[in-house]
Amino acid sequence: MRTEKLKSEVKNIISDVCSIKLFFILKNEDKTLSCKIADLDNKNTDTELKNMFIDYLKDTISNNDELSLCKLSTADERTNAVYEYDYEEFPEEIGFIRNFDINEAIKLEHFSFKEDNLSDLYGYIIYLGTMDKGLVMFKKHYPITLIKKGSFLLCKSNKRFVKFDGDDIIRINGTVQLIKVKDTLVVIDIKSFEKNFAFETLIHQRAEKTIAEIENIDLLEDIQVLKDSTEDPAYARKLSKVMDNSPIIKLNIPNEKIIKFTQTTPGLIGKFKYSEDGKKIRLDTKVSKTAFIKLLNDDFLRSELTELYYASVAKDNVSKVE
Repeated sequence: MRTEKLKSEVKNIISDVCSIKLFFILKNEDKTLSCKIADLDNKNTDTELKNMFIDYLKDTISNNDELSLCKLSTADERTNAVYEYDYEEFPEEIGFIRNFDINEAIKLEHFSFKEDNLSDLYGYIIYLGTMDKGLVMFKKHYPITLIKKGSFLLCKSNKRFVKFDGDDIIRINGTVQLIKVKDTLVVIDIKSFEKNFAFETLIHQRAEKTIAEIENIDLLEDIQVLKDSTEDPAYARKLSKVMDNSPIIKLNIPNEKIIKFTQTTPGLIGKFKYSEDGKKIRLDTKVSKTAFIKLLNDDFLRSELTELYYASVAKDNVSKVE
């Protein structure tokens, strides 16, 4: 899906007559997840909740002129970006949003104040739309957003503070980590997603595959140095992106040409040491390992117009036709 298509799809849903439906994702004693309908008061509660998320979607997506939709497998450090989930593997934790169908979801049981416990709350599914079309949002629940009965809460009353008496309170703000538009999963908050959705396991698996590819081209003097580096989550994340992002590997660039490039390109000169025969790269510092990832991702570019060299992370392919 392209950026403008995403913005258009979201705009069509929130601009039309739509309603909101809230579902609780609960973590059971056996660690499995279950989904139940959260019954909302239809006087003011559902309207205010709906407007809060509509405003969020406008600001984040449909009215955001600076928005970029990128592939999650090639995620970089650019700001104002959201990421289309393009991996073949899916963490179990996102199964509910991935398979969500409003026509089936409305048949689920309601959250029971007697049988269910808000302490088991794992996250929320927020559905915005109609029975025919809509978008699905996932919001992670954090324990600090549940204010349990027994806490001493103060609220304003005229000119004084008084004790607030009530049962457990859930605090919900208008942000989400994931949305599903038609069959496309879009990661909104990538840092939260990597931390909370078992995505780090997938990252390490892909990092290991990347290392196997690098080992096959026989470019490094000691591949074990790279394997040991995956203990650092940040470096493992960078390695995982090489699988789908490296034109160096995809195009089978000869090692001799790669070595020469590192010795003659500004930004890479002096970053590496080499084997005694000069045919392999030696990674012996943090700087050299970081530069090696940038090398594989082809981040060092030369302008055809100015003939200046740049280190570019955000490289959007442009065809001759475009």
